[in-house]
Amino acid sequence: MGRKVTCPAGQWTAIFDHAFVQLPNAWTVSFAAGDGGTVAGEVEEKRSSWIFPNPPTTQPLQPVMNFRRGWWNTFYLVRVKPTRDVIAQIG
Repeated sequence: MGRKVTCPAGQWTAIFDHAFVQLPNAWTVSFAAGDGGTVAGEVEEKRSSWIFPNPPTTQPLQPVMNFRRGWWNTFYLVRVKPTRDVIAQIG
């Protein structure tokens, strides 16, 4: 099992925040609501290629999500803002 991150409702919580890492990697993250309800909210993913920033991408929070850091993503950030408390299980 991987690590768990508690993500409080209504605030941004970083799941990944990597700096100066240029090796590719991929993760599957499962989100579960603390009260057993539906998982909902936003996910923001920021990638940069050394000094060339890319605009952040946003998508709806899903129960299971896949994230991939590429070769040139020197700075990589994934953060979530759920509508209710959730636990992120990173595998």
